[in-house]
Amino acid sequence: MLAYLLTHRETPVPRDVLMDVFWGNAHPEAARNSVHVALSGVRRALGATGARPLLERRHDTYRFADHLDVWVDVEAFEQAGRQGRRAEEAGDTAGALAAYERAGQLYDGDFLADDPYSPWAGELRETLRAQADDVACRLVALYGRLGDDSSAVLVGRRVLAGDPCNEPVHRQLMTSYARAGQRHLALLQYQRCREALWTTFRIHPAVETTVLYESLRGRLPQPAAGNARERGDLPRPALHAEPGRSRVRV
Repeated sequence: MLAYLLTHRETPVPRDVLMDVFWGNAHPEAARNSVHVALSGVRRALGATGARPLLERRHDTYRFADHLDVWVDVEAFEQAGRQGRRAEEAGDTAGALAAYERAGQLYDGDFLADDPYSPWAGELRETLRAQADDVACRLVALYGRLGDDSSAVLVGRRVLAGDPCNEPVHRQLMTSYARAGQRHLALLQYQRCREALWTTFRIHPAVETTVLYESLRGRLPQPAAGNARERGDLPRPALHAEPGRSRVRV
């Protein structure tokens, strides 16, 4: 209940909404009683923080008092992500990197992970998870552009643990391993990419990935160095099909 009120504190929350969200299948009278009990618990918990009431009731709606200064990690995370994207669009690489790193530190796992079946939290949980994936992928790309290969590998491996078919991240890891003098790991990364794509979608890696692999094997010249955006290498979450990739149906 407290998490719901904090998440929706911009406007007063009607009692009927709380009844429907938390006790939608209960008899209305039982649902009202349950709301009353839950809000009493919230007030007791907040009361330990000071003498002034923090949760107010106005015409069967509930809201936090105006004097309450609230910091919510979810909002700070989303703000850092927005700041990173704005900085990146403006060409401020240092600013984008700092904002994305801050966002990555704020995201410490799924929203309300200890209550995975809460119906109201499911959509927000998925939205935040997708935003966290996007932040991580952008960090991988920025680290790669800046030559910070150890950080690119560290974050990239976390991305692939949750999205093993993210081919741009596989490519960045191949490049980072090769630049770090670990050519065998770069070649192994291609094999992992190929296996993940084939096992999941029965498709082969994109031409760009195969060209990079062949260049690392010494069969082709190394691709020209360049900005990750210019090469189209910005890793993206859950991107499993790219132009130019051959497809095989079975």
